Amino acid sequence: MENHTELEELAARIAGDSSAPYYIANVLREAIYRGIIEEGKPLPQATLAQHLKVSPIPLREALRLLETEGLVTFRGYRGAVVTTLSLEEARELYEMIAALETSLMRIAFSKITRRILEEAGAILEEMESEKDCIRWRDLNQMFHNLFYEPADRPLTLDTLARLRQKTDRYIRIHLASMRGDSQKQHRDILAAVESRDLEGAVTALFSHLTYTSNDLQSCMRGGPSPRYRRE
Repeated sequence: MENHTELEELAARIAGDSSAPYYIANVLREAIYRGIIEEGKPLPQATLAQHLKVSPIPLREALRLLETEGLVTFRGYRGAVVTTLSLEEARELYEMIAALETSLMRIAFSKITRRILEEAGAILEEMESEKDCIRWRDLNQMFHNLFYEPADRPLTLDTLARLRQKTDRYIRIHLASMRGDSQKQHRDILAAVESRDLEGAVTALFSHLTYTSNDLQSCMRGGPSPRYRRE
């Protein structure tokens, strides 16, 4: 595995207990999202443990956690390997995401408060100036989830989070191409919710997710994923 220095720097930036599998999983997940650990590449556990300064047992547990997220798979003698995502899988994932998000919007709509609308607006303002793709991704998820949490569907939200994790590894390759349009679409969603237009909000949300799916697939067809470095 290459890029040891970047992996070590990333681990130093992420706070947590280095003996905890969830901390190690957070480091490795972000390393995959940023392209520090590349798709299809093996994850030699002895090397990872050395550079992350962690013990083998919590590291293996962390890899198993990432396996449940679809980011890692175990392949016999090759051990853990970073998974790849095909165009067909990306399209299907977004079809499921769109179905769940529009359903959650319908269920939650009548319970969306003024405070939620104000928080959503503040998040959009923060997203405008955010340069780091992973932080932008986190804000994006916060924006969407604000509208769905009043639905009180924790199992659905958990499933949605897992689906997003499988596509969010590519945020670095298509944020630049979609960012401007995506922000406008977010404001269209917010405006529809503020005006209490349920059908308008659902339509704007579905259009936004379809656009995001199409942009991702277009970028995936364009060639190898570029590496992303934190500014």
